[in-house]
Amino acid sequence: MSFVRSQELPAYSTDRTAARTAEGLPIWTGAEPVPAIGDDVHIRVNGIGNAKVVGYGIQEDYLGVMVYPLDPPQWWIDQNGQPSPDKPALAFGAEIRCITKGA
Repeated sequence: MSFVRSQELPAYSTDRTAARTAEGLPIWTGAEPVPAIGDDVHIRVNGIGNAKVVGYGIQEDYLGVMVYPLDPPQWWIDQNGQPSPDKPALAFGAEIRCITKGA
């Protein structure tokens, strides 16, 4: 499994067809544009809730955002420790929605 982390938004595609494979670009699965670093997003899966974008990550062929939850459920804290910008998690476009533009 390959993983690349970045502080800059890499080139990406929203095309999920076979033609995208030839381009070699990671796929953004979100309906909205990729959030910027500093934006707040809502992670819909597993009740994680609101989170802050602190970077970008590419896992296999997919682009995601590196985020840390602002008030995660207890199970998340038990598994990952207290959330912080120094230990973000990767969330993909289909799992989030942008709620605010940050700084």
